[in-house]
This record gives sequence, C-alpha cells and structure tokens, in this order.
Amino acid sequence: MPNLLRHLPNALTCCNLICGCIATAAALDGRLMTAVALLFAAVAFDFVDGLAARLLHAASPIGKDLDSLADVVSFGLAPAAMLHRLFVDLSLLGPDATLPLPLSILATIAVLTIPVGSALRLAKFNNDARQTTSFIGLPVPAHAIFWSSLLASLARIAEQYPAAVAADLTLWVIGLSVLALAGSLLLVSELPMFSLKVKSMAWQGNERRYLLLISAVVLTLAMPMLTGISATILLYILLSIFDRKAPEAESPT
Repeated sequence: MPNLLRHLPNALTCCNLICGCIATAAALDGRLMTAVALLFAAVAFDFVDGLAARLLHAASPIGKDLDSLADVVSFGLAPAAMLHRLFVDLSLLGPDATLPLPLSILATIAVLTIPVGSALRLAKFNNDARQTTSFIGLPVPAHAIFWSSLLASLARIAEQYPAAVAADLTLWVIGLSVLALAGSLLLVSELPMFSLKVKSMAWQGNERRYLLLISAVVLTLAMPMLTGISATILLYILLSIFDRKAPEAESPT
C-alpha cells in the first residue's frame, strides 16, 4: 500500500477535527446554522474515516486515539458552544439583558456537562471490551446531532418570537439545562443501543435500522425547521430502550 494512501483515514479524522473547530468558532459568533452544517460535515468525516481504515487495512492505535480526540471537539465542544451561545442570546431577552445568578450558574453547568459527558463516553468506549457490534450508551455523534438540530431550531424560534420567549425565560433555561444533564447521563449510561452500520442490505436483521431511516425521512419532511432530526434521535433512543439486547458495539463513537 502506498504510504500516502495509508494516511488517508487519519487525514479524514483531521477533517472531522477541523470542522469541529470551525463549528465551535461559528457557534460562539452566533452563526448557528453554519455551526450545524459543519457539525454534520464532521459526522460524515467521522463515518468515512473508519470505513477507509477498514477498507485500506490501515487501522492503528494512533488512529483510534486521534478519532476520539477529534470527536471530543466536534461532538462535545461544538454543541456546548452552541448551547452557550443560545443562553447568551436568551439572556439578552431578560429585563436586565442578563440571567439571574442562579440561572446563570445552572446554564454554565449545563453547558459544561456536554463536553465532559462526551469525553467520558469516548474514554469509556476505548476501554470497554464488551462492545463490538452495538453501543453501550448514546453515541456522541447522535448526541451532537440532537443538540445542534434542536438548538438551531430554538434559536430561530427565539428570534421570531422574542416577547413570548422572554415571558418564559426561566422555563427555557431550566428545560435546556435538565435536557443537557439527561443527555450527558445517557452518554455514560449502560443502555444498550444498536449500531446503524449494516452487514447486508437484507430486511431481516436490519428491521430497526430501516424503520429508523424511514422515520427520519418522514419526520424531517413533516416537522418544522430541524426539529425532525432531533425527533429522529429521540426515536433511536426509544427503539433501543424497547428492544434491549446484549451489547456488542463497534465504533468508538
């Protein structure tokens, strides 16, 4: 194998990392839709780097560690930056253009749980010999997709209906904070979750995957903005809860 081709998987992982860095900067600058697009690009690179490593027989310990480090940025730091930016925008709707101290502390804790939970999830996977063909705990890309889609949609709502959001500002902050904590707990939970990778195109054995794919298309087309994507991740969690099998997982994310 040519030496240059052998480095392709790690180069793709670096593209994932670059997308995560730029997405973080875009989120902090208030360009949430740009951040969402970059995060989705990071998900694509995260998928193809592993595929390339398997096809080229170029898997390596360095590649595994690099993948986890890139994922912490793209799927931990970037969504946290998006949530932080939304909290900042929400605070400007308050009477003093700031959040009360208790809500500010709660919001800060909520933001920090996302990268911390993601890092713990990745570290846990890298040292968990039980996982080979499914997951234990919510995969970090799915968690990041949920947050990026939801936050971009909520930011649009806050922009269109500022008075209504300002009236329920406390509920918004508490609700998002509780959701952040719940998501982080799912990341490190012992919940078995099926992998979306298929070994064949046959219906048998892939029923849940095809059901999720069809539902994703329907929900994305039927629901406003990007909420259908977030709803798809919730459906993925529910399908895993109601069809719990012995964990076998296979990807560090």
